Amino acid sequence: MTITSDIKNRTNWVLRPFCLLFFLFTGVLSAQTVTVDDSQTATDLVDILLNNACAEIDNISTSSMQATGYFNNNGGAFPIKEGVIIRTGESQYTAGPYTGNNESTQLNTDSDPFLQDLADQSDQASIVNDVSFLEFEFEPISASLSFDFLLASNEYGDFQCFSQDVLAFVLTDLTTGTSRNLAVVPGSNTPVSVKNISDKAFNPTCESKNPDLFASYEVNNPNSTINMRGYTQMLNASATIVPGRRYKIRIVIGDSNDSTYDSAIFLSAGSFNTGVDLGPDRTTCGAASILLDAGLDDPAY
Repeated sequence: MTITSDIKNRTNWVLRPFCLLFFLFTGVLSAQTVTVDDSQTATDLVDILLNNACAEIDNISTSSMQATGYFNNNGGAFPIKEGVIIRTGESQYTAGPYTGNNESTQLNTDSDPFLQDLADQSDQASIVNDVSFLEFEFEPISASLSFDFLLASNEYGDFQCFSQDVLAFVLTDLTTGTSRNLAVVPGSNTPVSVKNISDKAFNPTCESKNPDLFASYEVNNPNSTINMRGYTQMLNASATIVPGRRYKIRIVIGDSNDSTYDSAIFLSAGSFNTGVDLGPDRTTCGAASILLDAGLDDPAY
């Protein structure tokens, strides 16, 4: 009896540290998934995106606070460290890991003329609704604009062959009234959408479209980082602009055919760049001076 009790006590002593380590390891894995804070105002989100960019900003608005938010990858494998999320539905349900729950949510029945036109131009035109957006006006001091983003969607897999869930970064020159979409497949004018970036490895009934731009399918992925079925590689949107001229940017995404199976835009924090390149870093010593040329024609800047 004494021997059995002693063995049992020794076994418990060995198991306790193991259990503790197991729970700590599980906690580390959980902490490396994406988290979402949907309490941010539209102004908060623009501040996160621009991070003191060299531009005057005003007339900020969003479709709803529920559809937008701040996200952080918590040191995990998700390609963007932190930034702004805009989802066709409730952004909070994007927080990982993938569970298969809350794939479809709806906040409105709104459409968007620009997105609808993109859908109409495709070979599978569909009604665009459940639209979410973040928009603002800005006046840059540089001649260029760029920012980093990716598309995530619950349409990937079963529905990627015909899903026209589409996004657009509509840049409007408020002087000329002309608009253009910056959210295009690199090297083309093809709009970024689920159907235009997909890999047939996850649905062999249709051909791949730009599969090199597809990053991860989260279903049955033991290391999933977001609660969405799949997402693209990180992409870049860019444009040549006129310093001192006013512009409007509308970052918008919508569901196609119906409001089920949400899609989302992830925008990298601080990547909305309208700054001026003053050249490589330089070091001065004593009375030495260095002339920095901002390349701006208007001395008011």
